Amino acid sequence: MTTGAVFTCLIDFSNGANFDPSLVLDDPSTPLDQSVLGTSASEIVDVSQYVIRAGIRRAYNRTSDSFTSGNAALRLIDETGLFNPANTLSPLYGKILPMRKIRFIGTFAGNEYAIGSMYVQSWKYTSPTGFDPAFVDLNCVDGFQLLNLASISTVTGGTAGQTTAQRITSILDAAEWPGGMRAISTTSTTTVQADTGTTRTALAACQTVEATDLGAFYINQQGYATFKSRQDIITASGGTATVFSDTGLPGTITYQKVAFDLSDFGLINSCTVTRTGGTPQTVNNVDSIDTFFKHSRNRTSIAQTDTDALNQALMIVASRQEVGADLRLEALTLDAYDGADPDRVTAALELDVYDPITVIQVLQGGNVESDTVITGVAYDITPNSFNTTFTTAQPFASGFVLDSLVDGLLDEDSLAY
Repeated sequence: MTTGAVFTCLIDFSNGANFDPSLVLDDPSTPLDQSVLGTSASEIVDVSQYVIRAGIRRAYNRTSDSFTSGNAALRLIDETGLFNPANTLSPLYGKILPMRKIRFIGTFAGNEYAIGSMYVQSWKYTSPTGFDPAFVDLNCVDGFQLLNLASISTVTGGTAGQTTAQRITSILDAAEWPGGMRAISTTSTTTVQADTGTTRTALAACQTVEATDLGAFYINQQGYATFKSRQDIITASGGTATVFSDTGLPGTITYQKVAFDLSDFGLINSCTVTRTGGTPQTVNNVDSIDTFFKHSRNRTSIAQTDTDALNQALMIVASRQEVGADLRLEALTLDAYDGADPDRVTAALELDVYDPITVIQVLQGGNVESDTVITGVAYDITPNSFNTTFTTAQPFASGFVLDSLVDGLLDEDSLAY
């Protein structure tokens, strides 16, 4: 078997649960202009050789149409007492503490790909008899957990007229989230009302802004707080799709497993958006309601105008009114351990949130084909396997994109606001 992806797991045992990864020269997972100098000297230990199982998740909740906290579960084997917190002879004695930074990297063909950056929330050390090799189970969380623990009230600069990106920046400032660990949109146009100054978590405040823009707020694979405006999402999802098929059709990449879905899950043909202090704005699609019965969604917004609220309702219904009529990709799994198909391994490590994909399954009586975008990524890794699973969803932010084979279809795609 040709060698495929190689998994690397690095833990930074330096003092202090710093949010920011220290800048590491020549390390693509900590690039210039995004990483910052650590507040203490890094003490990075490569624990890859001890990993016997790793599951890494960055997910999207299709019910709430928002991103959830990323997490990872790892099991390490300990044959020498290296990770035993009571072993005074271990070089890690006194350093095995909660909130240590942890990074996950996939390497293939000389290239490194960041596939997660989190914090070790807990260590569970178990030894079956006290003499056999012990196991250490690590539960890891991403920056959402930190933002959910950061209570804010006053948001400096949170005045009426800020764009959604500016408000996200102000909220992160209030939560003291490091400036070097942000990837904030530069294309947002929706403006928001003055911040209320009420006490809430920084995560909740950011997600309110996310919903107002129909954008996306999540922690990316490098650990940065990321905000994409709806324009960013439309542009990304309208790009050139990576095409997969189960038989290796010319110009396509093979896959290991696929799941399709034909249901009314996610269908919305009636939507009411109400901004704070505004008049409810309701949009219905009669044809869809006649076909599928009414599927309603009510949303709140801190947009400045009722026009923005109406436009949001229009976009939501336009993007979801025919969901129940199409066979949609639900999940796609790629084998990155077998390097016989280099394009497959590269796709498994490189593709990320809002990248467009097309998946073809050849069946008797007709092929199944689905065009969609990635909204969730999961990696399941052992010493002898490396599987990547992409989950998908139809984003609210969809519109007509010139020259796009996915979002540039006349009579199917609508102009975005």
